[in-house]
Amino acid sequence: MSMVTPRSIPRFFLWVGLCFWAFLSVFPFFWMAIGTTLNPNDVVKGILVPGNEFLTNFDKATRNYNLPQQFFNSLFIATMTVLFGVTVNALAAYGFEKFPSKFREAMFGLLLLTLIMPQIAIVLPLFREIAFFGLLDTSFAIILPFLMSAFVIFFLRQNFKMFPTEIIEAGRMDGAGELTIFWKLAFPAMKASFASAAILMFIAQWNSYLWPLMTILSNENKTLPLAMGSMISAYTVEYGGLMVIICVSLLPVLVLFVTMQKQFVAGLMGSVK
Repeated sequence: MSMVTPRSIPRFFLWVGLCFWAFLSVFPFFWMAIGTTLNPNDVVKGILVPGNEFLTNFDKATRNYNLPQQFFNSLFIATMTVLFGVTVNALAAYGFEKFPSKFREAMFGLLLLTLIMPQIAIVLPLFREIAFFGLLDTSFAIILPFLMSAFVIFFLRQNFKMFPTEIIEAGRMDGAGELTIFWKLAFPAMKASFASAAILMFIAQWNSYLWPLMTILSNENKTLPLAMGSMISAYTVEYGGLMVIICVSLLPVLVLFVTMQKQFVAGLMGSVK
């Protein structure tokens, strides 16, 4: 027969606290999944019993708001941003760390200052620039401004600090070019760091709302966050269809994080192999 000891009491409260916070974390996802099967009135009432309105809500999301096209638009924009953005930011971080220069730190400091600048402050000049080049209502209007990220450059530069400079010098002595050194020596050793940067950029672009709202004009080019906003009007809110779109929008992020969880955590810890 087990006895309760003074040491087991704190452990008991610890488990109770963990279960409570786990419940608070999981409950919104549970409520969201239940909401896809309810009509808007039942969602507002907070009913937590599955209903039979899923097909109706799914039909609203796919027919009235063109869910497949908007999902593809968001996926294309986020994927292109990651592919080109990680490359641009990685090369910039590599240059800042491995190429000494008299003005290197000053330029890097100016780059970091952009992190404290609110996005709304540059929206108007950026919008006029995109309009000048005729890119409004295109995917490039969303992709191009977000290819460079000061935070990702800072994050990757911190990881490049742990990459031995001796390996780079050995590659140069063997006659390898700088791009060859980067792709064949630095990149394989820092895959976890690049995976972390890719996940951060994907999530940021996938959830972007303000900038697509300003630059996307046609329904055919709208992204999922814009579709969610379209379901919220001044008089009615299509909660059932909204829950369907939210569930669909979570799938790529969950798949990405689950499949790359180890690389993400290793990259945040500055893993260099």
